[in-house]
Amino acid sequence: MAEYKQPSKPIEPTGIGKDGTWDQISSSPPVAGQGWYKILQVNKFIPALALLGLCLLVYYPLHAAGFIWDDGYWILNNPALHNWRGLGIIWFEPQAFMQYYPLTVTAFFLQWRLWGANALGFHIVSVLLQVGNAIILWRILVRLRLRAAWVAAAIFAINPVAVESVAWVVEQKNLISGMLVLAAVWSWIRFAGLDRPAAQIESQPAVYRGKYYAIATAFYFLAVCAKTFVCALPAAILVLTWWKLGRLTRRHIFASIPWFIITSGAAWMATWRERNGAMAKGKAYHFTIFQHLVIAGKDLWFYVGKLLWPHPILMVYPRWHVQAFKPADLLFPITAALLAALCWVWRKRIGRGVFAALAIYAIMVSPSLGFVAFAGMAITFVADHYFYLGCMSLIVLLVEMGFVVVSKLLSGLKLTDAAQLKPAATSESGVESTAQAKLPIAVATGVLALLGVVSSVQCMYYVPPIEIWLHELRYDKQCYKAYEVLAYHAKDHHHFHQEFTCCQDALKITKGTDPTANYLLGSLYLQQHNYPQAMYYFRKTLMLDSYQAKAIVKLAYCYQQRGNWVMAMKDIKRGLALMPKSSRLYLAFGLAQTHQGNMELARKAYLDAIACNHRNADAYYNLGILLDQQGHWRQAMERYRAALTINPGLAKAHFFYGLDLLKHGYPKAAVKQFRTVIAQRPDHPSVYHFLSQALRAAGHPRQAALAQTLQNKK
Repeated sequence: MAEYKQPSKPIEPTGIGKDGTWDQISSSPPVAGQGWYKILQVNKFIPALALLGLCLLVYYPLHAAGFIWDDGYWILNNPALHNWRGLGIIWFEPQAFMQYYPLTVTAFFLQWRLWGANALGFHIVSVLLQVGNAIILWRILVRLRLRAAWVAAAIFAINPVAVESVAWVVEQKNLISGMLVLAAVWSWIRFAGLDRPAAQIESQPAVYRGKYYAIATAFYFLAVCAKTFVCALPAAILVLTWWKLGRLTRRHIFASIPWFIITSGAAWMATWRERNGAMAKGKAYHFTIFQHLVIAGKDLWFYVGKLLWPHPILMVYPRWHVQAFKPADLLFPITAALLAALCWVWRKRIGRGVFAALAIYAIMVSPSLGFVAFAGMAITFVADHYFYLGCMSLIVLLVEMGFVVVSKLLSGLKLTDAAQLKPAATSESGVESTAQAKLPIAVATGVLALLGVVSSVQCMYYVPPIEIWLHELRYDKQCYKAYEVLAYHAKDHHHFHQEFTCCQDALKITKGTDPTANYLLGSLYLQQHNYPQAMYYFRKTLMLDSYQAKAIVKLAYCYQQRGNWVMAMKDIKRGLALMPKSSRLYLAFGLAQTHQGNMELARKAYLDAIACNHRNADAYYNLGILLDQQGHWRQAMERYRAALTINPGLAKAHFFYGLDLLKHGYPKAAVKQFRTVIAQRPDHPSVYHFLSQALRAAGHPRQAALAQTLQNKK
């Protein structure tokens, strides 16, 4: 059978047909508002440029925004971004990061190569990605023959619930995976022929385009490489197909099987990394079936409410008090299920589109509904970036329903007449009345203007980055996470009194049960060499969260400083029993054995640390020091090079690597290492002395004398 070809004339906008789908109405004169809509259909560039201009205008305040929260972990302090060998770590070492998002981290890698730590470049990319997503969504809705496609895409582009994904650099994983998901959906539509007119769908057999299926599958695979949480897409794509065709064939089911296989792999990877990378395990992640159902029901209704009334928009919404749930809270999941059931039963009366839109929404947010543990659940059960993909179907549903209401009002029809839209009243020349043409434009313009103002104001809260947390506390004074972030900010700026106050505020809110605040207080006392107080807070941290490896390491260090090696080793071994794959704990164990003179045990511990995490630069460095002490200087130099490949900013590795080079006849190479140390740590106590020796050995006596002079001044 010959392949179906798209007609050369523009696709006619469509509405609710007799079969209940958003199908083509007829070839009648246009209903109210279709005149302006046809302009958007005929010229693809004007509406695309309009989406670009809209996003640039709304997101302009982000040009002065910076990095927030875990941007430091993924970008600023990520050694894998600093050299080309990091690409191998990003793709082939899933355990290297908390989550396995290789495509997104590769995007960070490329951007770091272009503009380094300049946040402006990252924010420009985020805005352009959002523009691209809006354009692809618009073209998808046009292919599905929805009448208000551009308006729905524009509302998505500048919706306040999307601001977090655009403003938070790390959430480029939402934008990148979202673009790939939309590209996969567009390709599936072409593959399954969902873009055919309703008459052809009913009267002609389907024509499947294999090349578009291959493209769609490739896009979906890349999407899960960008963010594994998009793994619910195959179920959503089947709902979309059923909505448009009114049925699912065996070919559709078979075509989705490879997608579900990809989904299974992505779900396994996400679960594994959340448990073993982000440490999403412990009491904070254990719930009863009753609690799981209530959490899911509350989440579903929360997002609907936030879309309808996007105020306030917060980084961290208050976490449901799980222990305070009552039987009455079952109304949330029950009403959600009842609404879905009613839409299914009434699908012939109100259309398949309503049920399909709600089902796609629920499917796309399902990974974040709490049935599978993920790290964010310890802080909040809902977040705007969890809702990024799920909001699209709700926006489309609301916009299309609104357009139907306006059209019916202008056509003089009763709102209860849901069978089909009749042609609008026209003048004798067949042209819409001015009022009929302008009202839909006015309504859409008003909605977009209102959303644009709200979103633009929300963008301003990211400048400076700490402002978003102050904004959080204006609306939720009980947000202990905001105080934690403020404490970290104070710590980075050496405002220790402010750090102490923020930690105390967090503990006051949580009644002393915040492990992070306890850990920060312990670290603060450790800096002051107040070991008893530091040990008290580290112990408290571990009572609240026994999987805090960094607290175990610092607690052991406190014991070591007090000469109690037995307790130090006991704590480290207890931690390894809980976390046998903790590179951090093996490193601490090796250091303890080194100080006690057990070199072979120390060497084995460092090798175990490297086996658990191939990018643990400190493990390579400490193994190099040990090998140096044993006289294996060539092997030691290999370990120093390995450490510097992972983290070129490790000044101590540069220093000892330079010492080995100097001792064994490579003064010119040693000079380079010592100068790198000076560039990174100009206050290093002895680097100028050894630089002087290296320069003298390399035949530069004048420069050597200058370096020695600088050392004497030190």
